[in-house]
Amino acid sequence: MPGVDVMAFGAHPDDIEIGCGGTLIKLVQAGHSVVLVDMVRGEMGTRGTAETRATEAEAARQIIGAQARENLALEDGFLEVTKESKARVAQVVRQYRPRMVLVPHNQGRHPDHFVTSDIVYQGAFLAGLARFETGLEAFRPPRLLYYGHHDSFAPSVVVDITAQYERKWEAIYAYATQFRPEVGTWEHTRLTSPSFRTRLDHWMGSYGALVGKPFGEGFLVRGHLESENLLDLAFSSF
Repeated sequence: MPGVDVMAFGAHPDDIEIGCGGTLIKLVQAGHSVVLVDMVRGEMGTRGTAETRATEAEAARQIIGAQARENLALEDGFLEVTKESKARVAQVVRQYRPRMVLVPHNQGRHPDHFVTSDIVYQGAFLAGLARFETGLEAFRPPRLLYYGHHDSFAPSVVVDITAQYERKWEAIYAYATQFRPEVGTWEHTRLTSPSFRTRLDHWMGSYGALVGKPFGEGFLVRGHLESENLLDLAFSSF
């Protein structure tokens, strides 16, 4: 059974858009299939509600062009590596059978982000065990990459997203409750601060500078890349 090309996981609705939204847009524009998976509904967020964020997440999915978006409905603020959380990841991985999985970097400020990284790695591994019964055929994604989320690391790969950068921001701003200070009467956060875009511009600009482009997104490969011909790496791209 053929699967999708890429599955991107985020802890909260909007994490994927911030960390790797430009790359996903670029993949879709190149004809690749993409599925988005959020671990929680965002019910612990300062602004908005789980219901408004679900509506916003669907709008962002359409802007990215992903074929589907799933929410595993784990508990916001209390993500843990458990049998249940790993099983939910294993189920969605077996359902879509992605060739590549993107997850938040396994270090960072927000516990939900780096715990998501651990849950997804272990859940994706579990998905490949034939004796783990879910009603779907066993499958393990062949490649996993980390993306950054408000943290920096030395990337293995940088994707030029200059042409996709404004559309990435459209996807981010689809979460109006989270990023637009004029929406609602909730308390303001660092995401509604005018400095947020400046910080993200600098962050994406720093990755782009590594490859001589205005904006980029960085990824860290888990494991090692194999190549029969080193020139293949020179001409490969997302």
